Amino acid sequence: MKNNISLLDDYIDGDVAYILGMIIVRGEFQKSSSSETLLIDFPYQLMNINGLPDGNLRFNQEKEIKLSLNKVRNKLEELLGTTVDLIEGSNVILLKANFSHATIGLRDLKLLTGNKTDYREFKVPDIIFSAPIDIQKEFIRGVADAASSPSYSDRDQAGIQRIVIQFSNQNWFLPIQICKLLQQHLDVNVQHILWGHPNVRCPNGVGTNWAKEHRMRIYAEEFIKIGFNFEYKQKILEELANYNINKNSGRRRKKCNPAAKHIRNMKPPHPDENSDRLPIELRGKHFDGAFQICLALGCDQGIKEATLFDEESDEDV
Repeated sequence: MKNNISLLDDYIDGDVAYILGMIIVRGEFQKSSSSETLLIDFPYQLMNINGLPDGNLRFNQEKEIKLSLNKVRNKLEELLGTTVDLIEGSNVILLKANFSHATIGLRDLKLLTGNKTDYREFKVPDIIFSAPIDIQKEFIRGVADAASSPSYSDRDQAGIQRIVIQFSNQNWFLPIQICKLLQQHLDVNVQHILWGHPNVRCPNGVGTNWAKEHRMRIYAEEFIKIGFNFEYKQKILEELANYNINKNSGRRRKKCNPAAKHIRNMKPPHPDENSDRLPIELRGKHFDGAFQICLALGCDQGIKEATLFDEESDEDV
C-alpha cells in the first residue's frame, strides 16, 4: 500500500506546486472550533517599483499585486473548493480562504506541509524533490512571487543585479532546502544566503537588530531560468538579467560551494550568540562567514577544490 505522500503523486500538478510554494514561504493555517482558515500574505514596502534607472519600467506595486492575486485567487478557489477573499492591509495584501469543513484540497495541502502550522516552520515537501522539473519550477515560482520583489537596489558591489528571496527569521532550514532545490535540481546557481544572525548582521560584534529576514541572493541571469508568474516581476527580472548578460558577456556564475570556501576576515564575538532566537544547531557558536552557518544547518552541497573560494561579503549593498 502506498504511504500518504505517495498517494499525492497524482495530485501534484503545476497549479498545486505553485500554490504550495506560496504557502511554504508566506502561508498559515488557522483553526477554531467551527472553521479553518488558510492565509497567505504578500507584503510590500514601496508603492512604486521600477526596473533600471535609465529603463522604461515603472509600476505601482499595490495595483500590480492586486491584478496578479486575482488570478491566484481563481486558482485557489478551484483547488480548495471554497471562496477566497482578497484583504488589503497596511503594506500587505492577504489571500484568505475560509472552510466550514475540511475539503479534500485543504486536507491534501496540510498533508503536503507535514501538518505544520505556518511559514515559520514549513519545509520543502519531500515530494517536490522527486517531482519532474516543470513541477519544481512552478513551486519555486510560487515561492518567488510571494517572497521576492525584483529591484535595481538589489545589486552587488560591482553593480551586478540580483534577485533576493526573503525568508522568516524563525525558519532556518527552509533557505537551505530551497538552495539545494535550485542548485542541485534546477541548475540555478545561488550567490549566498545573508542570514539573520548576529555574526552576519552585526559583524563588528555590537548591535541588537540582527534578527531580520534571511535573504537568499541569486544573480538575475541565473534566476531567469525560473522566472516569476507575476507579470510585472517577470518584466523587471528580464531587464535586470539582460543588463547582467551585457555587462558580463554571458559569463556563468559559480554555484555556492560552502565546502570549498574559507574565511578571509575573523569577526569579533557577539553577546547574542547564545540567544534563544537561534536554533539549537547554531546557539552558543561563533561564525566568521555565512557559509559556516549553512554547513552547521546541514548543507551538504559542494566539494573541496584545489582553488578555494573566498567568502564573499555578506554586508554589501
